Amino acid sequence: MGKISILLLAIFPLLLPPKETKKVIRIRPLPAFSETYYVLRSDTNIKHGRYKAEALGKVLLSGFYKMGKPDSIWTQYNKEGNIRARGWYKDNNRDSIWEYFNNKGKLEQKLDFTNNQVLYYQTTFTKQPFRVITKTDTLMSILDRPPLYIGGMTRFFDCVNNELRIPLHKPDENVKGIVYVTITIDSLGRTSNPRILKGIGKACNEEALRVMNTIPDDWLPAVLNEKFITVDYIIGFNFDPRLPGMFDSDPPSKNSYNQGGDWEFVY
Repeated sequence: MGKISILLLAIFPLLLPPKETKKVIRIRPLPAFSETYYVLRSDTNIKHGRYKAEALGKVLLSGFYKMGKPDSIWTQYNKEGNIRARGWYKDNNRDSIWEYFNNKGKLEQKLDFTNNQVLYYQTTFTKQPFRVITKTDTLMSILDRPPLYIGGMTRFFDCVNNELRIPLHKPDENVKGIVYVTITIDSLGRTSNPRILKGIGKACNEEALRVMNTIPDDWLPAVLNEKFITVDYIIGFNFDPRLPGMFDSDPPSKNSYNQGGDWEFVY
């Protein structure tokens, strides 16, 4: 599969329709980030061809556009250079096999979007009982499969870490610790009713709920007795001012780039 993917990736640009394109490079000075892609000469708002995003000199995302829509194979990396996700798009939708990896590059999920199948998943909640909600009652049960966030909890907490902020607070209010939020995930994978199970202070509790409401609703429902079911799911939001940001390396010197904003080069 790996060799086939590499071969297809190499020949894909040759399969694109013969459209007249031009190259665009966009640079954001601090933190160092750049995008390189191609647009139609007839309409520069439409991406068409190879795409690459880099941060601090390392590739974060690469793939192809076809008439403005992600198409063919796409690969995402973390800032250490480890692969995070790899899979196919067809007409802007995930298609065929997708693989998702944790921060160390270890496989976390393998999903078949064509046949709607979970081929592999890794979670710490396999033997943990969940609160199952039925039309008439609730019960605690170990599940055949717990709810799964598409892309794994590594992807989920990427979304959290990109959004979470240490909030303004009263001088005597705690802003360090874990806020536990409960959400309900129904038999269609839809989330609802986020509420605080255990908090550490009003400001952090409110921030955890705000962030939870920004996370894309991208869940696969829980399974029990070969049926999709509704369950309560508990998530911990870690508030720690010592946690590093996305870019914890030394930024480029002020003389490296124009400080006035993004640069754009069109060829």
